[in-house]
Amino acid sequence: MENPLSKQPQESYLGASPQFIAPASGMYFPSDPRKVSILHFLPSRNAADSLISRYWIAVHPMIRVVHRPSFERKYEAFWKEVMSGGQPPNSFQALVLAAMLSAVLSLPEEDVLTQFGVPKNDLVTNFMRGTEAALARANFLRTTKLETLQAFVAYLVSISFKDIRFQEISFF
Repeated sequence: MENPLSKQPQESYLGASPQFIAPASGMYFPSDPRKVSILHFLPSRNAADSLISRYWIAVHPMIRVVHRPSFERKYEAFWKEVMSGGQPPNSFQALVLAAMLSAVLSLPEEDVLTQFGVPKNDLVTNFMRGTEAALARANFLRTTKLETLQAFVAYLVSISFKDIRFQEISFF
């Protein structure tokens, strides 16, 4: 049986797809990621809850990166820490922002504009930069921490598809 890829130019299957979103140039070796606060990237609690709900409906059934009960428990602790003026663990910051990034990517442009009042690209850029900063602070290039690796995988999946359209799955 002949390999169907052998007839295609090498660039077509080895290169990035047209939907690929390039990471920021400073992601791998940022000048000082500690200067950036999560509060700069984090939406209101209501908006964040809405995006996390969208993540569970549209993204999680297709790409299971996290254990839902564990994530939900840590998500509540995350918001308690944020509301008290603290900084939650960098690894979980990255995971929350990566989940929000994938949730935004799963929404149509019109829904993002209606629900959040900003263009989809602006929200994608915000969560992408926030995730990158949190991943850098979590030292993702050297980590063995599962949470950081989960955030990095969620981030990579998200940036791989510019106009990703996760299908809502109904089991009823």
